[in-house]
Amino acid sequence: MKILIVCGSPRKNSLTRILTNLAFEYAKSTYPESDVRHLDLGLTPIEPFRGFEEKYNQVTLDAIQTVTGSEVFILGAPVYNGLVSSCLKNLFEHINYKALENKVAGFIVHSAGPISSLQVQGQLAAMMTYFRVFSNPRGVFTYRDQHFDKEKRILTDKGVEERVQRLVEETVGLAERFK
Repeated sequence: MKILIVCGSPRKNSLTRILTNLAFEYAKSTYPESDVRHLDLGLTPIEPFRGFEEKYNQVTLDAIQTVTGSEVFILGAPVYNGLVSSCLKNLFEHINYKALENKVAGFIVHSAGPISSLQVQGQLAAMMTYFRVFSNPRGVFTYRDQHFDKEKRILTDKGVEERVQRLVEETVGLAERFK
């Protein structure tokens, strides 16, 4: 099985990256027979989408191939102004909607507070529905001042780690059922 963890944050010191790194390490150790990859959009500069007829650099083409070749997605999404990050949306703009049919996605949403998290979960679910991707209804939600230390560098809530692990297991389990 091909599992892709995506960090949708462009920030250098990203709390979303901390969460997607947890998901990546857990998926690698739990599913050693699977091809588990981590696409970090803060470290992998995807070109802006300009149309399907345009030519893109190799980094962008490789990212597109990684997405379309994966069966399971764990999408880490920071909330910016109540919306999913533009770099995560841009990644999926490069994808033909028919290429992802019957795949499965789970969501990790990080925000300042709970209201915008639900809004972004809805945006992610709608985007995955467009691509005909099944979404795990149980997401992981974290908040800047509740789950991280004062310097915003360390996850302090061990319950979040357990929820990330459960999200990975459930999402992979859904994909196995659909095979």
